[in-house]
Parts: sequence; structure tokens; C-alpha cells
Amino acid sequence: MNNKISVYFPWLLLVFHAIGLSLFLTDPGLVSLTPVNMLLCGFLIFLTEKNRNVAAIAYVIIFLCGFLIEVIGIRTGLLFGNYAYGDVLGTKLLNVPVIIGVNWFVIIVSSVALFVNLKIPVLLKILLAALAATAMDALIEPVAIRYHFWNWEHDTVPFYNYVCWFIFSILFAFVYLRFSEKQNRTAFFLYFIWIVFFVTLNLS
Repeated sequence: MNNKISVYFPWLLLVFHAIGLSLFLTDPGLVSLTPVNMLLCGFLIFLTEKNRNVAAIAYVIIFLCGFLIEVIGIRTGLLFGNYAYGDVLGTKLLNVPVIIGVNWFVIIVSSVALFVNLKIPVLLKILLAALAATAMDALIEPVAIRYHFWNWEHDTVPFYNYVCWFIFSILFAFVYLRFSEKQNRTAFFLYFIWIVFFVTLNLS
């Protein structure tokens, strides 16, 4: 992707999230547009990759594995805890919204982007990215429950969920860094856009 074009992606996402935030706050029924937002984030992040042919391998692995662990999770309760998806996130396969795989790679790529340029050991980059990804999940959870993206047994998010998020985020961050060692600028800015977006919804 020509840098002259991708440099505008963060601004596009900022505007899109600002509009989305206003819609969420004024008409909660429009929460059904969430999958569109997730697709846009995933698409622009992928287009920002320096070497998309190689990075695509990591994206596909994270998408498929992220989706698979969610299927295992809702069917067995062995991963994350006991939860079930609502209908807000769109088309489901095996009771899991297909878009959830995109959610996984968007969060992972954005989290890695925070640390990939730091002059620190790769293992530390992976651990910090996993912490950032888990922190983002913690920020998303109250909003997801409120708008029925998914629901937890007894309406309580178990600590075990975050343990699993951290472990899988380590694995996925490792996979991503195997195929992409350059900072994804769009993903970097998206992480902070999401912080503002979800903090605002949590406080509203």
C-alpha cells in the first residue's frame, strides 16, 4: 500500500469511531453496525502491512485459531469460562460469530504495534503485547456485556478469562512477529482510538 494513502487510515478510523460512538450513545439499536466497524479496522490494518503477502499468513493463522478457540470455549467452558454469543456480531458458524476471528487479529496486531520498535528482547515485546491485548479485552468486556455481544454465566467475567487471553495473546503475538517485524502504523493508532472509544462507553 502506498504510504501516501495509508497515512490517512488512522484519521479515517478516528472519524468512523467518532461517528460510531455518537450512534451508540444516541441509538443503542445501531450496535448492529459493530461488525462493519471490525471489518473496516481489519481491512485497513492489513492494507498497512509492509509485506502483505507474508503478513497474510499470520493474519489467517490468528483468524482461524482465534475462531477455533472461541468454538471450543463456548462448547466446553474449558477456555475463558462459561459464556455465549448474542446476535449482535452477525453471522455465526458453530455458534460463534465469524467476525470474532477478525477481532482477534486486530487486537493482536494493534498490541504488537505498541512495542515492536522498542530496543528490547523479542520475548519481552511478546509479553508486553500480550498484556496490552489482555488489557484491551478487559476494557471491552463491560461494553460487550452491556450491548449483548456476548453474555457470561452469572453476568460475571471470570479471572480465568483474562488468564486465557494472556496465554493465547502470547502465542498469537509470537506468530505475528514471525511474519511481520515492522510497525503497523494504523494498528498503533487504532489501539489508542479503541481506548478512548471503550472508556467513553464504559463511563456513559
